Amino acid sequence: MPEENAPDFIVCADSDPVIVKINGKANYLNCSPVNEFFDCVISRGASHFLVDFQNCLGMDSTFLGVLAGVATRAMHKDPMGRLSLANLNASNKQLIRGLGLHHLPSVEFLDEIEVTFQNGNQKQISEGLDCKEASADMILEAHERLMKLNRANEKRFQDVVKFLRREAEKSSES
Repeated sequence: MPEENAPDFIVCADSDPVIVKINGKANYLNCSPVNEFFDCVISRGASHFLVDFQNCLGMDSTFLGVLAGVATRAMHKDPMGRLSLANLNASNKQLIRGLGLHHLPSVEFLDEIEVTFQNGNQKQISEGLDCKEASADMILEAHERLMKLNRANEKRFQDVVKFLRREAEKSSES
């Protein structure tokens, strides 16, 4: 397992489902390339996704907002796609349930499965290579998504969203 301060993601776009393995923490500091990866494969028509949390040391609301976006986009595919969340530990599962992702019909939990790549076309996204901190716009969008998903999240994230909107307004005035 990677060191806590050196998270990485192993991704494979050429499989069905598309696979993302999380190693370390998944948060606003490193989720931008994963978000871009999801955008890319969704734009190419992917609708089934498997995220393996076997080696995930934790995640934050920005990363969960990214997953909510993937699940929502999968849900609107015809036929409906799905986001499978595999091998969650108790605290990660509680966090996902607490923010309401489990209410989306496209989200499913898979426990104790072995996630393997069928072909050798996986890519590693590691800090220091192509990871970059999420933009304020991406963080805002992720939290707005979570607020729409669950009314309890409105109160939870209202201050973050207000702050990010003010920052966006200041940036546009400059």
